[in-house]
Amino acid sequence: MSAIKKDIGIGPCRLILGDMCDVLPSLQPRAKLCLSDVPYRLTAGGKSHALGGILGGDAYDNSGELFDMVEWADMAPLIYDALADDADAIIMTSDREEGAARAAFDAAGFDFHRLLVWDKITATPNRWYMPNCEFGLYLYKGQARRINDCSSKALIRCPQQDVSHLYLSADVPPDQRRPHATEKPVALMAHWMGNSTAPGDLVIDPFMGSGSTIVAAARTGRMAIGIEKNPKWFDVACARVAEAVQNPQPVWSGFDAGTPLQEVLAL
Repeated sequence: MSAIKKDIGIGPCRLILGDMCDVLPSLQPRAKLCLSDVPYRLTAGGKSHALGGILGGDAYDNSGELFDMVEWADMAPLIYDALADDADAIIMTSDREEGAARAAFDAAGFDFHRLLVWDKITATPNRWYMPNCEFGLYLYKGQARRINDCSSKALIRCPQQDVSHLYLSADVPPDQRRPHATEKPVALMAHWMGNSTAPGDLVIDPFMGSGSTIVAAARTGRMAIGIEKNPKWFDVACARVAEAVQNPQPVWSGFDAGTPLQEVLAL
């Protein structure tokens, strides 16, 4: 049985329905960048503190696992082998998981550049300081390459803009028509992608989710391969990428197109 359940080409992008553990080893050619919001464990604990949104009781059982997990030590070598000899990787993680993630990617052969910080502006309720940031392990394989805009800062402010629920198919029940639980803003992914690649380069996202990384690639002239195992979100990603290819627009649509992206995201 094939590991690939669906394989759809949309413009410069290839979207694959399947499990990255089975699909990634067979991919060719190798990419210049892996940019991915991978599934990692959340904080688990008692329910004396009521939460909402993606951590609400109807969506999250407080086990620490919001999605099917792939262990850091299992994903890291697969990502390493899928990259070209001189390539970058930006792997998103939390403050609690950063140590384990970095150790696994070090063991797989990556070198560490820097910890990137995404200030989401909004915060998740918590009794021990409300977290408002997520992090990206900025890694490289082979020869280190300078980023395209060396004025870029490691911390960047970029508002979350959930849109994935707008692309759900009509047969999704009303009680399931919520945004992807960990949707990322296209502008953030485009910013990091733009610094580590050139137009025409290949970017991979083995945990595509609702497709923000692949949309960013389509809008900025990169080739991309995205892998997603959940059919619901695979279909959403396909719809979003098709729209991006059919209706090209600046990544920072809605902002002043004459403003440099770094300043746009800095608000």
